[in-house]
Amino acid sequence: MTNKLTGLVLTFIFISCGHNERIQTTDNSLTEFSRYYSEPTSEKMYSQQVQDTFKLFKVTPKGYSNDSTKKYPLIIILDANAFFESTVSELKFNSFIGQIPKSVVIGVGYKDFPTMDSLRSRDYTFPTGIPEYEMTLSGGADKFKRFIDQELIPKLTREYEIDIDRSVICGHSFGGYFTLYYGLKSIEENSFTIKNIVSASPCLFYNNRYLFEMERNISKPTNEVPLNFYISMGSEDLVEDESKGTLDAFEKQISDRNYEGLRIKKAEYSNFGHIDAAVPGFIKGLTYSFEK
Repeated sequence: MTNKLTGLVLTFIFISCGHNERIQTTDNSLTEFSRYYSEPTSEKMYSQQVQDTFKLFKVTPKGYSNDSTKKYPLIIILDANAFFESTVSELKFNSFIGQIPKSVVIGVGYKDFPTMDSLRSRDYTFPTGIPEYEMTLSGGADKFKRFIDQELIPKLTREYEIDIDRSVICGHSFGGYFTLYYGLKSIEENSFTIKNIVSASPCLFYNNRYLFEMERNISKPTNEVPLNFYISMGSEDLVEDESKGTLDAFEKQISDRNYEGLRIKKAEYSNFGHIDAAVPGFIKGLTYSFEK
């Protein structure tokens, strides 16, 4: 308990010393980091690859200017109708204390929450779901990856000052499945647009553990694989029959391949379930991605 208290005291000493000028500035913010990011905005974006329209949620860091020579990391959050606001809220404090760098944050979502709930399985999964799932829509992750790489990223790099080598994609559940699929497909294609993969509560059981088979069938590249994987699950998920052992098994399979340049870290969150492990998984994954 003493060590924890000391750590908390030191943290706030750091904040007081390192951010003194900000703290003395008077404005109408509730706290010093309330306005560390801009007010969220949104826009529609039609994808030729998916043949559908997405809703993009966007914030930029306090002090951001697209006329500046400074470039910022890019954070992409899937299932944005559900997780964009809560993730940005956590980012404010974590960026304020220097844990996660100030970033351009983009959420990829849908017209509304019900639409997201009905279409996410279409965009985040591959291959088509086996009959026992009785999924109306599935299997479109290839098209969605091309949307990310060929349409969304070029648009964002035109509009924002982005350091694409410091880009991160975060997904939860089927979204977490997609981010892992994205990373494995990048190895398969030997093309690495987004180099940091954050996967919270991924559905590793999907289609009889298809991602395990996919990875086994990848010819190991002779060149470096510049990827970071952060995979997390709540302990309540891991006791379910379909998910039991999947986190350890996936991490071990990737590690045993010894891809040159690839880093992978797994994390289990005690007493967390499927949904409530999402945002903590994103924040810890972002911290891992930006470690020097």
